[in-house]
Amino acid sequence: MDRIALVIGNSKYQNGNALANPGNDANDIESVLSKLSFDVTKVIDANLIAIQQAVNTFLQALDENAVGLLFYAGHGMQIDGKNYIVPVDFTSGDKSKTIVSCYCLNSFLDGISAYKGKTIICILDACRDNPFAQERGLTTGFAPFINPPKGTIIAYSTNSDCGAFDGLYSNGLYTQVLKDAMLIPNLKIEEMFKAVRNKVSEISINQYGKEQLSWEYSSLIGDFYFSVLPQPVNVQITDDEIYKFICSRQKSYEGSSDDIYDIECLPYVDAYNKYHIPIIKILRAYSRVDYQKQGYNFSDATIDQINSNYLSAWGFRQEYGRWYYKDHYVEMGDLLPLPEELKPKSPIKGQELKIEASLTAEMNNGKIRFQASSNIPEGTPLIFTLQGKKYKAQSKQVAGSNSTISEWFSDKGRPIKSGFYTLEISCPMDKVLPENIRKMFGERNRNIFGPYVNFDPFGGNTIRISYGVLIEKNAVHKIISMQQKISELRN
Repeated sequence: MDRIALVIGNSKYQNGNALANPGNDANDIESVLSKLSFDVTKVIDANLIAIQQAVNTFLQALDENAVGLLFYAGHGMQIDGKNYIVPVDFTSGDKSKTIVSCYCLNSFLDGISAYKGKTIICILDACRDNPFAQERGLTTGFAPFINPPKGTIIAYSTNSDCGAFDGLYSNGLYTQVLKDAMLIPNLKIEEMFKAVRNKVSEISINQYGKEQLSWEYSSLIGDFYFSVLPQPVNVQITDDEIYKFICSRQKSYEGSSDDIYDIECLPYVDAYNKYHIPIIKILRAYSRVDYQKQGYNFSDATIDQINSNYLSAWGFRQEYGRWYYKDHYVEMGDLLPLPEELKPKSPIKGQELKIEASLTAEMNNGKIRFQASSNIPEGTPLIFTLQGKKYKAQSKQVAGSNSTISEWFSDKGRPIKSGFYTLEISCPMDKVLPENIRKMFGERNRNIFGPYVNFDPFGGNTIRISYGVLIEKNAVHKIISMQQKISELRN
């Protein structure tokens, strides 16, 4: 998921009443967020127009899967129950003039209320002693946000209607604690803010003799971590060690076996026997390294769910609550729970589409092509992937009205060698589907279901039709649906 942040720090107010630390706060928070893979836009000493433009650009940059964070340090106030941040070009005036010369945070919340993303974080280290408010008999401190938009958490440096300390050092008291807490790994955001609250309370009482109590309003629907440090599946064995062992075993089986399932599965069985770690954790350790090498950063729960989709297709089977690969018993282990927003959703009533399919193949002069008969909607992009020992090729097609035909597969122009192959027909995740297909399939393809539909926590439902294809002497000897027992492929 993308991480996007807007950081604003207002210190140098043009009409006096400057603050020492908000600029430092913004600089330090920018540094921390950059370390945490946020794409940060920073605005220092912003006037009203600069704030409005920065917020609008920030909102436009958010997409369906982004995490958005707004951080503000500076003067703030409330007027008639609405909250305002004070630009550096603020000028004195009556209440009506004050309203139009400040930026209303409620407008920001209105801007994200229709946002389809799942996590918005708003952190406000404001409400420091505010002479602007005092001059007009207005209230120092922010008013509570009673009903934040779904998927939002709003964090105050202090309780509603109260002021915050600007700090004795280079940061406001709240930011001083916050910037360190954000870097603590594997701490849920709610637990992080709780830790910040306890520390700010302790420091404020000791330094000022008065408690500053930070506060949050939350409508989050899933878990969020600023920093995630994957834990080794075994404290004595690194992920890299497991990854290197499996890679070496894969090479060994590729040189000694014609069985694609043995090549794929036995390295994990060997790792299970060597390290005495459940298969799910073995897969987790291997995948973390493999995905990192490819430039991906998935949570452990997401990795577990992705891997679980392939266990049966690879050849692992469950009998009476126990897992086996052929005659090898293995301890599978438990999947980590997915956050709520990544869990599969049921089809919308009246829009359900059960995917049905069948496959035929023909060979000509050693080349092979496939015809998939299905009810996949016409115009859906499909990928035919043929894979065997030291062989892999793809054919990209678009579904026809009742069937889809692949290109001819060959071995670099030569006849396909005899042996066992797998053919997988798949469609991409919803984001790259044509608009008409996306509307039909629903959000994250939730409306499609059946034995040929797999759930991927990152992309939602996807079509994945798998067959085993046995080629002998330039002829298709057998085609078996991968939904059938693996043993049938050996007969």
